[in-house]
Amino acid sequence: MVIDKAGFLLMAGTLAAGGAGGWLMRDSKAHRTRTEEVPVAKTVVSAAPAPVVAPPVPVVQAPVCDDGVGTPADCPAVGPADEGVCTNLAARRCADFKSSFKPKVAEAAVSCIRQLKGSEGCDPARVTLCGHEALMAACPDTPPVRVPTAAVGGVTNANGVVQPDAVPAPVSAVEQACNTILKSCTGASIAPTMADCRQTLSGMSEFGRANLIQCMATHCGDKGLLGCEAVKIPAAQ
Repeated sequence: MVIDKAGFLLMAGTLAAGGAGGWLMRDSKAHRTRTEEVPVAKTVVSAAPAPVVAPPVPVVQAPVCDDGVGTPADCPAVGPADEGVCTNLAARRCADFKSSFKPKVAEAAVSCIRQLKGSEGCDPARVTLCGHEALMAACPDTPPVRVPTAAVGGVTNANGVVQPDAVPAPVSAVEQACNTILKSCTGASIAPTMADCRQTLSGMSEFGRANLIQCMATHCGDKGLLGCEAVKIPAAQ
């Protein structure tokens, strides 16, 4: 049998091409199948956490300091004779504190005196310390609020502007008393400061301030504020 070589090669090439094409088609299909079977990772977007809101801070107003409220206890009893009975010293100073200090300050000073034991009540420095510590713990002097010049009919210049110094700044009674004391201490070797004077007088009654001013007028250099605290000045004869 005679085989046409050219036709045979053509037929073989056709079969080979068909086989290769079929393999390629099967492989392509399988690749598509594998590709479709591969799971796709899903990106999970979590919601942003809600912002943490801090609770509101409660506004706590500081308690109002008031030395005008208080009830001092009874002073120690006075002995039968003033001389030779040391407990009378504590009793006398206790009475001075009650008349010279504001109620709450006097309450603290008297309480201190009543707690003195034995010879402590005979020691003038120890008894005086009760009054001094009470004064140092008194409410600080609060200057009065300055009233705007316009509200009190201040002087207005040609431009319609109220002069800021038309009305002087208000001064408290404590500051007025301290101004008098500091003036009387001019030239003294040891003079009190305005801060020390204001703290000492802040816890005093009007009666106590008047006595302290009078005492400091002649004893600024030797007694000072501490020595003149609650010192009763004898009435002029």
